Amino acid sequence: MPDNAKYRILCTRPLPGNLIAEAGDHGITVEVQDFIQIKPLANKDLLGEENMIRIFSDNTIPIVFTSAHAADIFLRYYLHNSDTFYIISNPVCCINGNTKKLLQQELPENPILAEASYGKDLAAAIIALDNIREVHFFCGNQRRDELPQSLRDAGITVNEYVIYENIPTPTVVADEYDGIMFFSPSAVKSYFSANRLPLKTVCFAIGRTTATLLREYTDNKIIMAPFTDAESMVKTAIFYFNNINCYE
Repeated sequence: MPDNAKYRILCTRPLPGNLIAEAGDHGITVEVQDFIQIKPLANKDLLGEENMIRIFSDNTIPIVFTSAHAADIFLRYYLHNSDTFYIISNPVCCINGNTKKLLQQELPENPILAEASYGKDLAAAIIALDNIREVHFFCGNQRRDELPQSLRDAGITVNEYVIYENIPTPTVVADEYDGIMFFSPSAVKSYFSANRLPLKTVCFAIGRTTATLLREYTDNKIIMAPFTDAESMVKTAIFYFNNINCYE
């Protein structure tokens, strides 16, 4: 631990180096241990030029993402891989935070029709739009039901494409930390399948769903980031440990 570090945090997924450095500037050492492995899947309905052309022949059908993993894999392995570089103009509906940032960066010409912090709220925003009768939904094998079920209940056709697998990689953590950052319910399950949480450790949750699951595993203090992205998580931890008396 650096000489000026007063606190140690375990992060359950990789973090950009600049965020780790920012935490270090505020006396917090961040150590990374990935508790989830993301494995791209070959979806037969998306592979091959003919299938891609068929799926995106109607550029009015929105493409929907509820995770940054789905957006990243769709862009890198399907849309812009080493063999192909497809350009699509379909509008986007997505979770805000890291997911929205990635899609805006890689698909700057595609309008964002709807955004929200959670899948259920995103579904409501899509339903509120005029003339949406069909969507393409890209997701992982452990996606939650709220968004696709809400859309189907509203009469919207959901073409669902599972493009990655979420694989738990539990590891026994020998050290004790002042805080642990959890970015998904899957990471919570993976961590607690191999570990018990020390009483003093504070949990930082990226959103409501992750915080809710944490309450099933621990009575420790849980602090939820105001926005669903890595920067907000780190800033929340910095604020907590630099203003710890406010939380007593």
